[in-house]
Amino acid sequence: MFTEQVRKFFSGITTRVGKTLGKSGFSPNFFTSFILIFGFIAACFICFGSFWWAIFFILLSGLMDGIDGAVAKVNKKESKFGALFDSTSDKTTEIVFYIALGIYNSELWLGASLAIAAFMLSSYISKHAKVIGGKSGGGLMERKERLILIIAGLIFIDYMIYILYAIAFFSFITCLQRFFRNYNILKKITPT
Repeated sequence: MFTEQVRKFFSGITTRVGKTLGKSGFSPNFFTSFILIFGFIAACFICFGSFWWAIFFILLSGLMDGIDGAVAKVNKKESKFGALFDSTSDKTTEIVFYIALGIYNSELWLGASLAIAAFMLSSYISKHAKVIGGKSGGGLMERKERLILIIAGLIFIDYMIYILYAIAFFSFITCLQRFFRNYNILKKITPT
């Protein structure tokens, strides 16, 4: 699958960069903060219709998302707070991208709102399932796929409304996939 190849490519880059930056003495959380900084800068560019700059900063934000984890692994500084900070930063930046699209063009509000609702529900199912003994993640539309679609929508802005509805629809399908996968896992642990 294309997205799997993209993940492997960026994973290799972030691992190499993480090994280099891991020697800098900066904590993984230092790099995580740049997910937010670059994400908010990207959102500002979206609001003003400067889509190529927005794409550039979305990619930088995504790069930081890989680097913080690589630095944590290299320095053996993986922590529960670091995981929480990373996850919160990811969700926050993605939400501001959708809000920025709604600010840029009010006709995008409904699609952006549905996309936020669906991806947050899929995230909630994933996190809650893990806490009670199920599995997190998985499904058709994960964060990297959503970001690729947002970037594609910024390149072809006239089609963004359709892309937002596609993100919402496939994120909802992901909700169902995660819910029923965990239903099958959890009913083996404790019968319903």
